[in-house]
Amino acid sequence: MKKLFSWVDQTPNKVNTTARLYAYLIDWVVGGVVCAFPAVLLYGLITRRSDVFTDLYVFPALGYSPFWSYLGGFLCIVAAIVYFVYIPYKKYEGQTLGKKIMKIKIVNKDGSRVCLRSLFVRQCIGLMIVESGAVVVGGYFRQMATLALSYNVDSWWQMAGSILIVLSALLVAVTLSHRALHDYLANTKVVPA
Repeated sequence: MKKLFSWVDQTPNKVNTTARLYAYLIDWVVGGVVCAFPAVLLYGLITRRSDVFTDLYVFPALGYSPFWSYLGGFLCIVAAIVYFVYIPYKKYEGQTLGKKIMKIKIVNKDGSRVCLRSLFVRQCIGLMIVESGAVVVGGYFRQMATLALSYNVDSWWQMAGSILIVLSALLVAVTLSHRALHDYLANTKVVPA
């Protein structure tokens, strides 16, 4: 059993896991609104409807070209990259809005300032794609893949992502390093700011 978990970092980290949870919840809500806004706006402009935008599947379901789904998804991903990568890199060093409010930040595993590549791997590949349910924009990746493949990968991807989110949360909660899967992917950690 010890060998199975030999990859788990047990280096002590003083980050408050409750602060990390609250930062995640803030970013899930605020990041979700920021990321969904382009698709909601596009939906209203194209369909001239005032009902609630639900997902990218709505455009083809209403008889519109799938192009609008891809454009909406692309714009949402750009908004997500601005919120989850650009702002923590350029505006608030290693901090999304949630992390700034909770006074924690992302750094490289060695404690140095997080680089753009690591932020991209952590936030885009780790959170948005691998743990795709961890942030709202992950759904847009899954929906665009389903539309492109004409096969429902959305459900399977979401199920796998949900399992990985639970594993990630367990790593944060029970290990001394409090590093999530996306931290391992990007060689980062979250520390007090």
